[in-house]
Amino acid sequence: MKNSLNRILIETTVRRTLKQIKDDPERSTRNLVDMALNFSEGRFQQHFLKTAQNMLRNEQSSYYRMIPDAVATIDTERIITFGMNVGYNSCTVGAKTIRTIEAKEHFNIPWSVTLSISGQNYYEKDEEYLSLIEQGQKLGIYTWIINASDEITPILELIEKFPQSAFVILCSPDAITDSLLDESNQLYNVMYALEYTDGVENACRILRTRGFLYSIYYSYTEKDVNNIMNGDIMSDAEILHPAFTMFFSTSSCPLDVRSNVYQYIQNKRAEQKYRTIPYDLIYDNHFIDGIISDESVSVGFDQNGKFFSVINPLIEENYSFFDYPLAEILKKVAPKKSIIK
Repeated sequence: MKNSLNRILIETTVRRTLKQIKDDPERSTRNLVDMALNFSEGRFQQHFLKTAQNMLRNEQSSYYRMIPDAVATIDTERIITFGMNVGYNSCTVGAKTIRTIEAKEHFNIPWSVTLSISGQNYYEKDEEYLSLIEQGQKLGIYTWIINASDEITPILELIEKFPQSAFVILCSPDAITDSLLDESNQLYNVMYALEYTDGVENACRILRTRGFLYSIYYSYTEKDVNNIMNGDIMSDAEILHPAFTMFFSTSSCPLDVRSNVYQYIQNKRAEQKYRTIPYDLIYDNHFIDGIISDESVSVGFDQNGKFFSVINPLIEENYSFFDYPLAEILKKVAPKKSIIK
């Protein structure tokens, strides 16, 4: 996949456009989206790129300021590798594999998987994690969201073995050190996502200085909603220059509150007011999955390898990838409701 003709052509065009963005960000950004539409084959890419095309007709869009800033400060290889792994490997080639297997086997396959990993205990189950991602790639899954609860360095050994996948590492700002970034300097398929808490300013400064791709995330409960709705979080976030400002609710947050926050995120994204892209880590991922394969499924595994539904944490099944193959788990927890023709 890495050296497929289509990917090589797209990469070449993207590299050329990234150079041009520095001189003419508005025109070059629009040209990049138009070019991507010509190459796009899948339903998600068509939907995403047509939406981007419409948004970029707004000449006052803050994204016209965000994009040249990102190009100037983020290592080009990180932009290209991470972007191609998500946009091409995951949402084009992977999506096609997902739909083919779903039609044949009649179970749902997520476009991304969330993993909670303790780096301190990683080596106790390192072979199982390797096997999980190998199995996932065979099913068409190339995007992985890792909630790193403590030590990150051991997890980098896992990521290094899968250069065709994209990894988002959710972590504490305290985890971001020059030593960690030295360890991950050659891993271009990683985006760090920092919790919006004490120390986030310094961590973002380190990542920006080192040319890393990064985002921030805000985990909220019902009592935090006013901080979101009044614009404080987004206003503060854009000062930190993250690519995405991500939100996700705790399991105790009522459904109607989560729905209201998601509507707010969608509205702010459409307004293009902030120099960072608001993104709901639960609902937007679920939405993407529904475009790729009609029936949405959100899959996560906790530190014990046990399955949980990301969209509805109250749904629990006693299946662990430490004990069962990924496909077998998906057959049990995510059977197709309708037959694909």
